[in-house]
Amino acid sequence: MLLKGMPAYELGASALEHMYPPELIMENNAFFHYVDDGYFGWYFDSELCKKESLSDYQRLVLFNDGGDEYTSWSRYRAFYNTPEADRDYLRYWETLVKKTKWLKKYVLKNESSYEWSEIRSRASTQAVRIAAEFPHMTMELAGVGLAEYIWNMRTYLLFVKDLDWVFYEIWRQINVYHQQNFRDALEHVYVERSYPARERNMKYELEHGNSNLELLFHQCTGGLSKDVPEYTARKLIAQEIHWRGGLSGTYAQYARKKLKIAELLGLIARRVDIVKIDPRRTQV
Repeated sequence: MLLKGMPAYELGASALEHMYPPELIMENNAFFHYVDDGYFGWYFDSELCKKESLSDYQRLVLFNDGGDEYTSWSRYRAFYNTPEADRDYLRYWETLVKKTKWLKKYVLKNESSYEWSEIRSRASTQAVRIAAEFPHMTMELAGVGLAEYIWNMRTYLLFVKDLDWVFYEIWRQINVYHQQNFRDALEHVYVERSYPARERNMKYELEHGNSNLELLFHQCTGGLSKDVPEYTARKLIAQEIHWRGGLSGTYAQYARKKLKIAELLGLIARRVDIVKIDPRRTQV
């Protein structure tokens, strides 16, 4: 492209800015893929771009795929965290998961009970102490982390735990051992295998047949033929169950993905000392 008889790269930045001011670029929607658009899975929020106090990292927003990829997407995008705060949050999350494993025994208690109130208070105190170890953490982020950890743990225990194994065993009975139908395969798994977390679901389906368990099975195993390796089949079934089981992405997942994108874009320096974690890992 020639401008005044000169290639664009030979013109100085001030000359280019004078000829093509930011207002003109915005009016012509030249960067629509980068502003308020999910084309790349991320974008620079146009409203945040008007705030001079924010860095490009803070203006960067991840696209909420399907509207439910993240638990509280609208809240996440309003945190305006710095890279340092997000890195500290990931360390906080990993430490929280490791040090609050004791919560698993109590997390299904009645939320309105005095016992749960005491347990939640104990967990909150521990979360605050953990957050204090990281200089860029805030009490708001600490509270978000604990709440999401408890919510995902509850969801996992109620709807997800062992269901991947149950569906995998049913799939094996039908595709490997040629069991005739879903009900026969389910009955075999119910009698021969031990999955306490899903025993009530299997019993109800066998007795009444209207629990939607069969529908969910077909949704999670659709397209998996007998030629699929068994390990791969179980892994794919588990992924589908986690997606359908309400385990939406936490802020730990959001922050980790945002940091990676920012590094690839050159917005921040690459760091290699961040603990690699699975933000959805709450079944501890």
